[in-house]
Amino acid sequence: MTVSKAIAKETVMHPIYHDELNKARIADLRSQAERDRLVRACAQDRRARREYHMDPAAGVVGAFAHHLLIILGARSA
Repeated sequence: MTVSKAIAKETVMHPIYHDELNKARIADLRSQAERDRLVRACAQDRRARREYHMDPAAGVVGAFAHHLLIILGARSA
């Protein structure tokens, strides 16, 4: 039984192609980082909304402060 041995040849990539592949990899990493940043921002926003809805007093105080600032701003103008 004869076993053929395949000799692995390493092909050298042209520098232009190598540079373009690196640029594509960097672009992919940047877009993945941007997606991750958006996912974290959405999760943080949802968490903040949940915490806001869990404490009704915080909503009342926030609304009161908002209206008070509007009233005081209108009087100083």
